Amino acid sequence: MVALLAITLDGYLARAEGSVDFLDDHPVEEFDFVEFSETIDGLVMGRSTYEQTVGFGWTCGARPTTVLTTRQDLDVPDGADIRFSAEPTADAIRTLAAECEQRVWVFGGGCVVTDGILGGAVDTLDLTIVPEVLGSGIPLFAAPVPGPFRLVDSIRYSGGAIIEGAALKTKGEGYHPVGSPVTVKM
Repeated sequence: MVALLAITLDGYLARAEGSVDFLDDHPVEEFDFVEFSETIDGLVMGRSTYEQTVGFGWTCGARPTTVLTTRQDLDVPDGADIRFSAEPTADAIRTLAAECEQRVWVFGGGCVVTDGILGGAVDTLDLTIVPEVLGSGIPLFAAPVPGPFRLVDSIRYSGGAIIEGAALKTKGEGYHPVGSPVTVKM
């Protein structure tokens, strides 16, 4: 399963209140996102990320999406396949992955990514590092994550952003570059 996120140079996913306005100067079209989205069958995200994504306008279509929350009263966009789950993060990721032929995208936030890595359910970390510094905010990792990570791919973009791909496992299927279709079996 792949965690693909945009972060700042200083490792933040968002400002403290959740704003990602620093991404406004870095359009998603620049980062081969359409190609990437064709390689995933499902998404996993936390409640805050879900509410923000719905607020921006749901663009994930009918892909099965697991939202990690104890709440069951959240709005669901028309045509979306949303499942609210209180399962432990790694278990929820594996549950969705068992239904998917292609990869599952662990979308965020930082607690979901951290718990997915610590629970062994995330094997690839693709970070779009944008040339912005916030100084504070919501960090990529909510707790220490043991390494080492293995940097296996790097793509530079004209606006100054870089995508870094890191393998989180040293055995097994390992890292699959951004946009490469794969079925990950744990």
